[in-house]
Amino acid sequence: MAPLWSFRGILSGTVGRLRQGTKNLLAATAAALLCAASPLALGAARADTLEGALVLAYQNNPSLNAQRAGTRATDENVPQALAGYRPKVSITATGGEQSISTTSKTAVSTGGSAWSTSSGYNSPFSVGLTLTQTLFNGYQTANRTRQAEAQVLSARATLANTVQTVLLNAVTAYMNLLRDEAILDLQRRNVEVLQEQLRQTRDRFNVGEVTRTDVAQAESSLAAGRSQVLTAESIFF
Repeated sequence: MAPLWSFRGILSGTVGRLRQGTKNLLAATAAALLCAASPLALGAARADTLEGALVLAYQNNPSLNAQRAGTRATDENVPQALAGYRPKVSITATGGEQSISTTSKTAVSTGGSAWSTSSGYNSPFSVGLTLTQTLFNGYQTANRTRQAEAQVLSARATLANTVQTVLLNAVTAYMNLLRDEAILDLQRRNVEVLQEQLRQTRDRFNVGEVTRTDVAQAESSLAAGRSQVLTAESIFF
């Protein structure tokens, strides 16, 4: 997988032309938007700059971490496939304990018989070692190895695509945030201008230069501007 510093190098040219800091509210909202868009597990981390947001996304995104883990698991298929070329050793061991008891009857010269009993214990134990080496298995090991290597290349390509998607989502969310902040600031300044226009219109109305209709139109424009500010705040916050 690509190291973190390589993404920083790629993005350094763009980052230099972007704004390097925003207020604390922008940082908190950026983290929230990144979590919703990617989603990104940023927690309490701050994303004051675009580079910082991308670093946090690259390190903490759950989808990206899951893809990394899946790629590492796929890498293990190659040594497993290569194991077909290596010898196999099997070791077996058996052991136990036996109880032996024997009773025998023996004839004696007096015409009778005598009984004798013998008992004891036996502990058999054996160890076996088997070594096998496959010389030819119909190219199965070679084909399995090539299949595992192809799976590794596919997993790495999927990981690279996931990285690009996560970083794109992070950039999109961050730039959308800057856009919404600029729109909100513009709408607030527009309200200030409309308030000044309304004040001037009322002054002119007081001296008879304009009619009440002009005052009503200025008031309507100011109300529309305030409505746009509320809409921009609802999007930004």
